[in-house]
Amino acid sequence: MRDYVLSSVLSVVFFLCIQPAYAQGNKSLSGTWVTEKPVVYLVEYTEVHPQGETIANNGIQILERTATLEWTLEQRPDGLITGVNNWAAFDESGTKVFEGQEALLGFFDGQAGMLSEPADEADQTAQINFEFELKGQNKIKGFAYNVGSVKLLAMRFELVRK
Repeated sequence: MRDYVLSSVLSVVFFLCIQPAYAQGNKSLSGTWVTEKPVVYLVEYTEVHPQGETIANNGIQILERTATLEWTLEQRPDGLITGVNNWAAFDESGTKVFEGQEALLGFFDGQAGMLSEPADEADQTAQINFEFELKGQNKIKGFAYNVGSVKLLAMRFELVRK
């Protein structure tokens, strides 16, 4: 009897611990996600990519630009994600200065996740990590930063399910 009670209590505790994640509905990120309007990002100046508004920063020349993102994601049952980021960057006047398509790889645990895209050596773009949280079923909010390149980059973003 004692084992039965202990087993029942553990089952209830387990159910109560996992139930909130399932009660919130579909947590899959599979599908297409887009920025509704361009988001601001800061990037270190390079001679190859000089476009953008200069921002003062303690001896390092930083440029402000805007970008649009479109993620097409496929989430596996284990939470791992593969996908593609179609992006475009704009200068201070709104003129498109760069665009590209980068592979995405990462994970999602039902609340938060991370995606990484590789550095594009041919176009000299930064390798970027995107850390994010799901807000409801149709909105992602997060920030991005570079990791595998010499160029500093920082971005806050919001995407909605298309």
